[in-house]
Amino acid sequence: MPHRPGQESRGEDLSRIIALTDGVFAFALTLLALSLVVPDLTTVGLTPSQVSGHLGYALWKEYPTFTGYVFVFVMIAVWWVGHHRLFRYIVRYDDVLIVLNLVLLLEIAVMPFVLRIYASFSDTQVAVILFALIQIATGLTVSLLWLYASWRHRLIARDVPEATVRYFRQRFLLTPIVFAISIGVSFVSVLAAELVWVGAIGTQWLTRYSYSVLARKSVPHPPR
Repeated sequence: MPHRPGQESRGEDLSRIIALTDGVFAFALTLLALSLVVPDLTTVGLTPSQVSGHLGYALWKEYPTFTGYVFVFVMIAVWWVGHHRLFRYIVRYDDVLIVLNLVLLLEIAVMPFVLRIYASFSDTQVAVILFALIQIATGLTVSLLWLYASWRHRLIARDVPEATVRYFRQRFLLTPIVFAISIGVSFVSVLAAELVWVGAIGTQWLTRYSYSVLARKSVPHPPR
C-alpha cells in the first residue's frame, strides 16, 4: 500500500539508524579529547629541571580531568557495545524505536559537556550528581528501548530465547541502580560516591557471568 503522510513508519532496514548512532557515538568520543588541555606554563628564566617540576605539578592538578576522561570514555564504550549487541537481535523498527534511539543519542552527545563540568568541579556534590544522572538516564533509555523492542518479540527476531530477552532487561537496569546508589552516597562523601561508579563496570561482567552459569543448558553461548 502507498505510504501516506503521517502514517507510522515501519521497516527492516536498520542501516540508517545504526549509521547515525555510530556517528554520534564516534563524535562524542572525539569531543571528549577536547577536554584534555596542555598546561599553560611560563618557562622564561627556568631551567629544564624546573620546567619539568612545574609541568609535573600542573599535570597532577589536572588528574580529575584525566580520570574523568577515561571513565566517560569507558562508559560511552559500554553503552555503544550494549547498543551494538541489542541490534544484533532487533531486526525491525518503527517510529517509537526511532524516537527512543534519538533520546539515547541526545544523552550520549551531552556527555562531553557533563565531563567538562565534572572535571572543573569534581570535588562538589552537584558535579557528581550530574554525572550520575546522565548515566542513569542513558541506562534507563537503553532498557526502555530493549523492553519496547522485545515486548512480545515486537521488533526482535522470533527465535531469540526468552532467557536472552531477560538477560538484557536485567543487564541494562543494573548500571542505573549503581549510579543511583552513588547519588545517595554523595550526601555522605563525594569521594565514596565516585568509587561506587566502578561498580557499574563490575556489574556488566557479573551479569554476563551469572547468565553463563544459569543459562548454560538452555542457551549454550551467552549473548556477546
